Amino acid sequence: MVPLDERIVGHLQEADFYGTARIGFISIDWHLITALVERWRPETHTFHFPVGEMTITLQDVQIILGLPVDGLPITGRVEQDYEALCLTQLGFPFPKNNRTGGRIQIHQLSRWFPNLPNNANEVEVQRYARTYILQLIGGTLFADKSNNLVHITYLQFLEDFDAAGQYSWGSATLAHLYRQLCLASDIDGSEIAGPVILLQLWAWDRLSFLAPIMGNFLRDDIIQNEELFPPPPFGHRWRHALETTGTSMHVLTKYREMIDMQAPDEVIWEPYPETVIGDLPAYCNGGRAIWRTRAPLLFFCVVEMYNPDRVMRQFGLRQRIPPLQSTSIQLHKIDLRGKTDKDWSA
Repeated sequence: MVPLDERIVGHLQEADFYGTARIGFISIDWHLITALVERWRPETHTFHFPVGEMTITLQDVQIILGLPVDGLPITGRVEQDYEALCLTQLGFPFPKNNRTGGRIQIHQLSRWFPNLPNNANEVEVQRYARTYILQLIGGTLFADKSNNLVHITYLQFLEDFDAAGQYSWGSATLAHLYRQLCLASDIDGSEIAGPVILLQLWAWDRLSFLAPIMGNFLRDDIIQNEELFPPPPFGHRWRHALETTGTSMHVLTKYREMIDMQAPDEVIWEPYPETVIGDLPAYCNGGRAIWRTRAPLLFFCVVEMYNPDRVMRQFGLRQRIPPLQSTSIQLHKIDLRGKTDKDWSA
């Protein structure tokens, strides 16, 4: 992996990827992910539990990962001049023997940028920062089932870091997660991609009976001199206080049983009270004005409805009977196959 160098932190902050970078690596409990997928309903974009409906919201995305949820949509044309993007923004030619439909292998990035030289100039620092962000995008936020490829098209949003910070990376991440959950919950679905770390941390925060026990072990952080930089997002706490290799994870059948026997007092409807939100950095609550908006989430060809009115208890409000709704099957059938030159913003 491309290591996090202190000199690129400023650019990560400008582009609003600093919070996600501070999460670091947390092992995925695939038995838990499978148990959650089985409870997902693509019609409403909610999990159906014995205590009622729950879902991942824009609030969860911003507080857990520190991604902006209010801004310009991540959309446009997927097809770009990949050679020019690589040369101008990364300083390397698009590898002809290592590409798949505009994608390159993530470990190729780590070979190009193993470490930032001590005497690196500003152009080199910026290229290193873009590479690090591509790693976050392809390995975590918009991961595909290959788990080793990232699309070069994202560089079109990273040419200017200030401009990159004007995009709603958080809503695009949630759209991608919704779509992947919908595909995985299909009877023919056998795999899931996307930001499953968001799904896992969401479950640990709200469904305490499924979460591993917090320990006293503190891992080394991924950035040196962390006291000199802004605090991390809420999801970072699971990195610091958990040693996954020393924690006995549940098996799928046990998870199913625990969810079936779920009691009302085993749900934390509001894991982020005002006391918690007040202690978080500004980048974790800057979009709170639209956390409860009802709107479509956009991500290139992906359009997924966001229905917070079905989970008002997650915002500390009374839950009324929501209106009848069902996400269009046709929306879920739209993908990029054969349409990479289409302008999705139109």
